[in-house]
Amino acid sequence: MLPDYPGRCGDGEHTANGYTSTSSQLLFFCIQRLSLHKASYMLSSKNVLYYLVAGSLMSCNPGKKIATYSGEILVPKTSVEEPVKSVQEEPPGYDSIQLKYANYLKIQPDEIRNTALYHFIERWLHTPYKWGGMDERGIDCSAFLQRLLADVYLIQIPRTSIEQFFAEKVEKFKSSEYLSEGDLVFFRTMEGKYVSHVGLYLHNDMFVNSSSSKGVSIASLKDPYWKKRYVASGRLRINTQ
Repeated sequence: MLPDYPGRCGDGEHTANGYTSTSSQLLFFCIQRLSLHKASYMLSSKNVLYYLVAGSLMSCNPGKKIATYSGEILVPKTSVEEPVKSVQEEPPGYDSIQLKYANYLKIQPDEIRNTALYHFIERWLHTPYKWGGMDERGIDCSAFLQRLLADVYLIQIPRTSIEQFFAEKVEKFKSSEYLSEGDLVFFRTMEGKYVSHVGLYLHNDMFVNSSSSKGVSIASLKDPYWKKRYVASGRLRINTQ
């Protein structure tokens, strides 16, 4: 029988079992075996070509069971390979708001989970600042936060920034390292007042607020203006009655 695992590729090369695999030897072997077989099988040029091709596959594919010898003729095995399954999943569909604000905040879209918050910001973005204002014609910082928390989180807080800072349901902390989305950030922008401005933290040191210079906008805690005036942060105790 022919060896199952041919050796190196090329005419006249010796296999691992000591056999040679030249085309002429293979043809001679096939004709010899067929002539000894008693069956009524005619050796045609197509059969010879088949054996030559099968032999070439055996001699030129070391280490693979491309063909085997069964009875008196070579029966090539069909090499069935499992289709390659892509490990890269299709990217999930993102809300256009997720894509927009992920790009703006320099984060991944899947980090924008509270889409209601960003849709709210989108509706109010660029609304002008107005001292004491409470609607789309103009709104100040504390009124904007009051409206945002009521509409998005269903939380009621006092009207002014200083009242919001001292509210019982706001747990205050100093370090900005522990900020997470939805925390309040408080600033001293006016002399003689402990707190006079408030915003809501988003991601990546960015927060949304209504400032006197830009209206409803997104700013960075790393901006020298805000960094100098930062007082503390506050996390809302949602379950507090």
